[in-house]
Amino acid sequence: MNFLDLSRLGVDPTATPGPDPGIPLAVRAAPPRHIRLPSGPGRWRALNEHDSAAITALQRIAEDHDRIPYRTTEAEIVDLFDPSVPHAAYGAFDDDGHLIAYGFVRVQTTELSTVRATCSGAVHPQWRDKSFGTAIVTWQGDIARHLLARSGREGPAQIVHFADETVDGMVDLLARSGYTARRWYTQMRRDLSEQIPLVRLGPYLAIEPWSQGWSDQARRAHNQAFSDYGESLAVTPEQWERHVASMVPEWCFVAIDRSTDRARVAGYILASKWEEDWPALGWREGYIEALGVLAEWRGRGVGRSLLTRVMMAFRDAGMDYAGIDVDHDEPTGAQHLYAELGFEPTHRTIMYAVDL
Repeated sequence: MNFLDLSRLGVDPTATPGPDPGIPLAVRAAPPRHIRLPSGPGRWRALNEHDSAAITALQRIAEDHDRIPYRTTEAEIVDLFDPSVPHAAYGAFDDDGHLIAYGFVRVQTTELSTVRATCSGAVHPQWRDKSFGTAIVTWQGDIARHLLARSGREGPAQIVHFADETVDGMVDLLARSGYTARRWYTQMRRDLSEQIPLVRLGPYLAIEPWSQGWSDQARRAHNQAFSDYGESLAVTPEQWERHVASMVPEWCFVAIDRSTDRARVAGYILASKWEEDWPALGWREGYIEALGVLAEWRGRGVGRSLLTRVMMAFRDAGMDYAGIDVDHDEPTGAQHLYAELGFEPTHRTIMYAVDL
């Protein structure tokens, strides 16, 4: 049972062998001399932070139509325009001045081992048969190569799209554009009104509330639990503390083994809440961000006990559901455990990438 979203910690479980990273990225990126700007119906122009409200409104329309189980906030859009982060945005407006399509590219600046240009965007449902999607993806590929070439970063690089399967035609479009599927993420949800099983641990093992005193041991446990991925995925104390600081403390727990003179962390679970999504979802949800169990304690109910404990904490706090994202390339196949505890799949996202 391993960490659920390594990218939030600044580590990269998706890097794959590609072009020789010893060649400068400015060369490997091969930025085209002419960027193919989107065209078609509407008035097209570059977007900036003053367009954040229009982008948010379009995102809401698209997410409602596509039944996406989250909602993008205006604050998140504003953050994308951070001037310290290389980015570009382009969009089309109708005759009434409403944004009807846009694309965004942003070079990820965390400590990922792979330099990543992440592409996002949306097309109004009423304008989706106008080849907007093809034009935007083409522009994103061109501008991403320029941004990566000028990023000042080196090492393996990728251009990345995250495609929700509910968006008609997006998967086919990315495949036609040369992207290949690399990672599958399934969002699962558990109704907290249903009975939560009681899991009993063996002697000397106990689930305890999170405290700062356990934090570094939990980080080391995380690094050990994910050693199968390789040393490059080790999380630094700074990365770990930034992540922990965004959690809900009363929803975080550690499994402690006291069978020796020195108590040891056998596993951990971290959880957060995304309150801005609740009005659109129609329910309140506690979100499991991270779960890890060290190899020595696997098969002894530690992961199951951590999950049931956090679900009880969610329920006691008035949450309606527990949510979790499961990476289908996890080496442990932990999604089977979640299913056994009543989690049901609700949505799937696929990461598509081109290696540079």
